Amino acid sequence: MVKSATPKNIVFYADDDADDLELVQEAFDRYTNNVEVITAKDGVQAMSYLQSLNEQTPTPCLIILDINMPLLNGKDVLRRIKELQPLASVPVVLFSTSSSPLDKEFAKKYNAGFVTKPLDVSQMEIITELFIDHCSDEIKRSIRKHIK
Repeated sequence: MVKSATPKNIVFYADDDADDLELVQEAFDRYTNNVEVITAKDGVQAMSYLQSLNEQTPTPCLIILDINMPLLNGKDVLRRIKELQPLASVPVVLFSTSSSPLDKEFAKKYNAGFVTKPLDVSQMEIITELFIDHCSDEIKRSIRKHIK
């Protein structure tokens, strides 16, 4: 008899900085039993992945976007996501070194979260909890129940 694996929650993260991609992936390692982080290195790659989703591929429970990416920035990706069904209802967080009130207002306008990148790696556990807080209550319970 084959034991069915619990489906993982997909967190999609787009950022052009390899160190930041690795940092976020490592931050979610403690949820590895229930979370899979899928990454893209720029906005074009992000949109390509998101537009390719179908019934056979799970929709992310959370999308995290760096604002300053080449080719297509995080703000443009956010605008496009909000026009795509069923992605329009997926929580999105803009994750940036910016602390500009204009960037925060932009995120609010598109019903997205806004989290400033940490200056120190030790802050990533707190940041990861902030990311998870943007998920639905059901997803939050599911993710936190399976902490490694």
